[in-house]
Amino acid sequence: MNSLKILYVDIEKVWRGGQEQLFTLMVGMKDRQHRVWLAAPSKSPLSKKARDIGLRTVAFNQRNELSPWAFFQLWNILRKTDCDIIHLNTSRTILCAGLASKLCGVPFQVCSRRVNFPLKSRFSHLKYNWMQDSVVTVSHSIRQTLIEGGIRPELINVIYEGVDLNWIDLLKPPPLAHLKNGLMVGTVAHLSPEKGHRTLLEATVKVVSGFPDVVFVFVGAGHLRSELEKKVQELSIQEHVVFSGFRSDSEALMKNFDVFCLPSISEGLSSAILVAMASRLPVVTTRVGGIPELVVDGETGILVPPNDAEQLAAALSKILGSRDLRQKMGDAGRRRVKETFTLKRKLDETEDLYSKLLASAGIG
Repeated sequence: MNSLKILYVDIEKVWRGGQEQLFTLMVGMKDRQHRVWLAAPSKSPLSKKARDIGLRTVAFNQRNELSPWAFFQLWNILRKTDCDIIHLNTSRTILCAGLASKLCGVPFQVCSRRVNFPLKSRFSHLKYNWMQDSVVTVSHSIRQTLIEGGIRPELINVIYEGVDLNWIDLLKPPPLAHLKNGLMVGTVAHLSPEKGHRTLLEATVKVVSGFPDVVFVFVGAGHLRSELEKKVQELSIQEHVVFSGFRSDSEALMKNFDVFCLPSISEGLSSAILVAMASRLPVVTTRVGGIPELVVDGETGILVPPNDAEQLAAALSKILGSRDLRQKMGDAGRRRVKETFTLKRKLDETEDLYSKLLASAGIG
């Protein structure tokens, strides 16, 4: 296809799954000879990583949805880039970007939706239904949530996230200091309520009674850290829990794990689970959001209800108790990623979406 001019917009100042997913998308589009720009906070981790690999970046900040300053910034950026498509990585930028792109004559606006929260207002319906040409969801579960919230089905395109298996295979696991030589259960997620870390700590108490050498590694930063550390003290499991904080090498770090666990209460589609499966790790997680579209219960891991420490502990104990089961599930997870969740497929489908949008207007 012809080279496209694409502006990606992200307003987050942290590095989470959404930023990782956008970064791989931008790199892939750049490698396919498209002209790519990123509008994001200049000091954000995403901007820094983009600059490090030579992507064009422009400073952009937005504090609220109705910001005149954000609208002016985007209007100025769009005039200079003359892009074919503006692709938003968060819904908070839809209104400002929609108005600015209309005034600047940008042909199409696309927004990614990565969370599975229901839409709560008529304003949200307006934003999605009348200011977007396409809404890209990372799971069918999110698509269904949007449809139930009143979004027109024809606007919504499901494009699963993808993993670069060759890159995963080249990663070398860094050493983890001060850990025992026993089994290791790891979780990688922002320390926020919807990720279910409290339930995992409650399950830890039950697991260590049968596996006294097991260590649980919590990778990630967030405002819940002090509360979770206090919970560890209350449960007297200090010897079994390690908080690593945010790790830029989390994908490599995961290769130290024996089991990956994500006890989310709400989840769109977990990048961390994809990396775990690509790394041949069995997965214990919850039956929420898009997770069942990733993890095949009993084949690549075990699904349990959210907020259920008993069943979470039982599933972890079952997998920890069998090396053969861990290997069997890990191998099955790797095959599933290779079949359905590759980075190439994600890039192909996104490129195809852009091409169809432009072709519908006789462009390209």
